[in-house]
Amino acid sequence: MIRRAWRHGLAASSFALDALMHVLGRRPPYGILKLDVHGEIAEEPMGQRLLDMLQPHRDDFFSLVVLLRWAREDPRLRAVFVRCDDLRLGWARTQELRRSLVALRRAGKAVWVHLAYAGVREYVLASAADKITLAPAGMVDVTGLASEVTFVAGTLQKLGIQIDLVQMGKYKSAAETLTRQDMSEPHREMVESVLHDLYEQVVDLIAEGRHLAVGSVRHLLDRGPFTAQEAEQAQLVDALLYDDEAEERLRAQCEQQTVIERRAYFSRRARAARRAVLRQDHPAIGLLHVTGPIKTGQTVAGPGAAGACGAATVARDLKALRERPQIGAVVVRIASPGGSGLASDLIWHEVSKTAQQKPVVVSLGDVAASGGYYVAVAGNLVLAEAGTITGSIGVLAGKAVLKDLYEQIGVTKQLIVRGRHAALHSDYVPLGAEERQRLQAEAESFYAGFISKVSCGRQLESHAVAAVAEGRVWTGSQAKNAGLVDQLGGLEEALDQAKVLAGVAANVRIAVERFPRRERLWKLPWSLNPGSSRLQHLNPWMHMLGSGERLWAILPFHISFF
Repeated sequence: MIRRAWRHGLAASSFALDALMHVLGRRPPYGILKLDVHGEIAEEPMGQRLLDMLQPHRDDFFSLVVLLRWAREDPRLRAVFVRCDDLRLGWARTQELRRSLVALRRAGKAVWVHLAYAGVREYVLASAADKITLAPAGMVDVTGLASEVTFVAGTLQKLGIQIDLVQMGKYKSAAETLTRQDMSEPHREMVESVLHDLYEQVVDLIAEGRHLAVGSVRHLLDRGPFTAQEAEQAQLVDALLYDDEAEERLRAQCEQQTVIERRAYFSRRARAARRAVLRQDHPAIGLLHVTGPIKTGQTVAGPGAAGACGAATVARDLKALRERPQIGAVVVRIASPGGSGLASDLIWHEVSKTAQQKPVVVSLGDVAASGGYYVAVAGNLVLAEAGTITGSIGVLAGKAVLKDLYEQIGVTKQLIVRGRHAALHSDYVPLGAEERQRLQAEAESFYAGFISKVSCGRQLESHAVAAVAEGRVWTGSQAKNAGLVDQLGGLEEALDQAKVLAGVAANVRIAVERFPRRERLWKLPWSLNPGSSRLQHLNPWMHMLGSGERLWAILPFHISFF
């Protein structure tokens, strides 16, 4: 167990041992940590698949959070130099990383962030720094936030595809992207509310980090984008420098301290962490990831650990966590827009069983909505970032009818059935009145169960849940005010809460075991099968509309930052 455990935090005694090793000449000194934060940062560690192994090593999100915590607690580290570019994170994880940089500053470390190009996410993260430097030919492309909703009803009509859906909840607008060419009033109201709250969060964080008035920040966002020179004049950045020049200036400020790269630093701190774990006799924390669209069956891996989360895989892992005596508490990290209603319920059941035996803390990532939120309410404690996209308590039911498409391409079908509703699942036959009534009844039953589970899990009256349900999407801060989550915080805060619930003193650092496990190398041929249907799960609608499932609990829209 110890060999597989991830260390959360670092005991002070391990620093003393590391310092002794330095005195003996076995390890070089360091004073400045340099790391790159860019591109996609996976929620889960990359699997042992050939395509992953051919890619350069990349941090997953948990590893990056742990690294920044280690840096915060390292008495020999004086500064952190972050190069940030093309950051493809959701709003919640951006906020958590920003809070980690703020914590570094509060611990007495100098924090510099260098930008080559900054959009909203990169700049909000950088606003936590003591100094922001920008490449002389760079740009601060901050103009606010926008949500772009794509409607494909016209395309489907041209292709001869008919989408026949039942919608429970007036805000459950996922169906509208397939059946309409514009927003309904409830859809627009919901998007306006979410976007307004996120925009206010952006304004407040920039104002706080750059010591500007809120009104001034709004005015600056209305003026954007900014060339490098304009950004410096507007005090959005502190200096126009190339990354090597910025690094040298930070070294000069730190009396020419030696720079250590992220990988070398992580390796040294991880060794110290393992030694600290071996000296202790405390329970570990289990960290289970529920990532991507939710489906029945096994979890499907995708590029960079993205894919679909299978209920059977989650059930297996939660059973293992329940049965391990060394696991004192479990953190379930949810980063999912939902998916199959059945699969969501199966996972909810397994989380509930686990919570009856051990404390379960739920951490909501960038998105934990609909089926993702359904799973969350089974936990003992639910945490979300202010910018988490959550809620969407509602359900859709229906199917795609492809008869016209088949006829356009010269395909015909003939059905021979026994049973009044035997053709219900056929993509060649539209829903009749009785079939639609049947689907309506199924959707109403699932929706009532969803409301009941939220009411029980969140200890709210059913009418209070109904008032915030109807498929409506909320930000984390809105969800906190509505009682849908317990407190605001990220993965680090969730792990700290789990430690306390496991009966471990606040000043003790313990191990974290992560699930699901990586795939073994001998399983590679199955992962690389080009004919596999796994690729369907990278787009949940493509899979679900073509499957036999009729009930979906899925997020209705996507928030884009531009």
